[in-house]
Amino acid sequence: MYADTKHDSSPWTRRMISALRLIVLCALGLMLSSCVDDRAVSAPKSASNTAHWPTDEGVPVNQWYMRTQNADGSELAHYIVEYGVEAKPGNTVIVLHGGWGAEHSYLIPAIRPSADTHRLVLYDQRGSLRTPVSPPAKISYSALVEDLEQLRQRLGLDKVTLMAHSMGNHLAYGYLRAHPERVAGLILVGAVPPAALTDEEPAFLKDVWPGYSKSDAAAIATRKETWTRDWSDRCLNIAIEEGLIPKDWIVKHPPETNPDLQALYIKKDQDKTAFWRMCYTAVNTFGGKNWREMQGGMVYYTQAAADAVLADPAYETAVNEFWPALKAFSGPVRVIIGTHDYVDMGPVLWPKLVSKMPNARLDVIQNAGHSAWMDEPGEFTRTLGSALNETTKSR
Repeated sequence: MYADTKHDSSPWTRRMISALRLIVLCALGLMLSSCVDDRAVSAPKSASNTAHWPTDEGVPVNQWYMRTQNADGSELAHYIVEYGVEAKPGNTVIVLHGGWGAEHSYLIPAIRPSADTHRLVLYDQRGSLRTPVSPPAKISYSALVEDLEQLRQRLGLDKVTLMAHSMGNHLAYGYLRAHPERVAGLILVGAVPPAALTDEEPAFLKDVWPGYSKSDAAAIATRKETWTRDWSDRCLNIAIEEGLIPKDWIVKHPPETNPDLQALYIKKDQDKTAFWRMCYTAVNTFGGKNWREMQGGMVYYTQAAADAVLADPAYETAVNEFWPALKAFSGPVRVIIGTHDYVDMGPVLWPKLVSKMPNARLDVIQNAGHSAWMDEPGEFTRTLGSALNETTKSR
């Protein structure tokens, strides 16, 4: 997950952003040598026998490690978890978590309701929580793409449908760029546009928004500023309702003094963690009051993994080719985004992007944020179910 908050001007919000910058980012050339050849291999027969697998709310769950070698000969073990059963050929979907540097478990509530009809394969990407890598130099964008290709091969898939959330979309775009013949379909949730995060006027605007003007840029900046104020206000109000911060703080500490309310009032570790969760939920959802449902925690995010990918020149090069790869893809693409998702408030960009893609559809979930399944679980499950059926039926 990620967010662009540089337009903020409020002292309180600036302090909040400084304290939460890492979690919001969470919120947004190395080739592996392997004995697996370029063709899809047959999946082991035991993988389909779910009678003895542990279950999560009745859903069979199979956990295993994918072992590969780094270029220097060292071994890397990727943590893989499969939800659901393979009820029909072609219904396996690989799910890509956000970050960079996050991990897979926050997506389980989003995909679990669909596991009775599809087999959803999640994993912790290179350098993330359950797939540690040392040193960080072994983390590169090209390696992340190749890791995904290795997983496709180990699952015995000729083509694969990818479901991606947040920055996982940039991994999906990169895989499509490198292996277009292996992609059956794409499901892009909370979809980060196909451009560099810092690019205020991405190249795709020439294709999808020829009349883009300074007033359009100002309108987008205003939406971001409004969103930033809204989430920081929601976080503060939730903390007040929960008794972490007094209601009369503004009398004791006027906003113009730029008070550090967390240092002043939130002392216990339990309360610090709760406050983090409140603010993280306020960033990623429309309401924020369901903060107790937010999966994971601060240590679930690996900053070194994010830093390594963002600093990789190969990533910068690949970003410039994301939009051409999407525009050339003839398979089904389904984009699912909330009206209040910070990656594209409105949304504004995605309707234009989808209109220029051969076989794409945009599903907008009202009153939902970046983690839309937390705001509108029923609507999200219905929308995802349709997208899964449409992106896997041709295989």
